[in-house]
Formats: sequence, C-alpha cells, structure tokens
Amino acid sequence: MTPDIYKIELIGSGSLSVMAKPVSGEWIDDEFAGIANSGIDRIVSLLEPNEEIEVGLSEEKLCAEKYGMEFVSFPIKDRGLPNSIQEYLAFTKRLYQETAGGLNTVVHCRAGIGRTGIIAAGVLLHCGFEPEEAIEHISKQRGVRIPDTEEQIEWVNQSHAQHITNCST
Repeated sequence: MTPDIYKIELIGSGSLSVMAKPVSGEWIDDEFAGIANSGIDRIVSLLEPNEEIEVGLSEEKLCAEKYGMEFVSFPIKDRGLPNSIQEYLAFTKRLYQETAGGLNTVVHCRAGIGRTGIIAAGVLLHCGFEPEEAIEHISKQRGVRIPDTEEQIEWVNQSHAQHITNCST
C-alpha cells in the first residue's frame, strides 16, 4: 500500500509533507509500513483524542514506533485553531528546526487540509515564506485549496505578524 503523501518543501536536509489521516482497520499495518517506506521519519498528528478513537487511530503512536518513526501529537479541534499563537509559533519553529536538521516530517489531521494546512504554513513562515505564498504553495502541492476556513487563513496572517514582531525584538 502506498499512502498519498504530498511533499511540500525540502527544508535543510529534511522534508515537510502533508497527508490525510492514515488508513486504519485491517490495513493499518500496511499503511504505516508504506509511510515508513516512503522515507518519513516523523508523523505529526493534529487529531484530538476523541477523533483518534472515532477514526481507529488510538494506537497511532505504537504503529509509528513499530516502523521506526517518531510520533508527535498536537491536537487541534476539527476546523479550529491552536490554543495560542505563541504555542503555535513555538511548535512550528520546533518542526522547522528538526526538519531542517534532517527529519522527514509528515503532518496530518482528518482530511489533511485545514489543521494540517495551518501547521504546514507555520513551518513555511519560519522558512521565510509570506502567508499567502505559503498557502498557495501548500495548496498547489496538496492539489486542493488549504486551509478550510477564513479563520484559519486569518490565523496564518496573524501568526506571521507576531512572528515578525518576535524576530524584530
């Protein structure tokens, strides 16, 4: 099984990719083997705990580790926003730095569009992309417009403004 993984950007010696949630059920083992075989070192899940159960991914961390991948959970409400801009900027900066250091990272939520889009855009902001440039780039690579909502687009814009402020102080 070859999962649909969309490479967004090479960053340093690593790469940033996005995808919809991994397949679960009887194909879960094949899915995680496929993710690992595609060169992914780290899976970042944005699913909330109740969603993990609902979509059959409550054991995602164990599945990732079984195939030698790091697993990171950063839950965000479906069609929602992270808890704070500072937390978001710190998390996306961490992803940027660790990806640049050589980790091939894939980010997912349920559909791989909304929450995934704002996290991927946040990483690209640390690469020097402007907000609209990041959104357009991810949308082109993903093959669908990201993120889901106007609030999520505004979040990327606001976080960029805060990122610029943080860098200038």
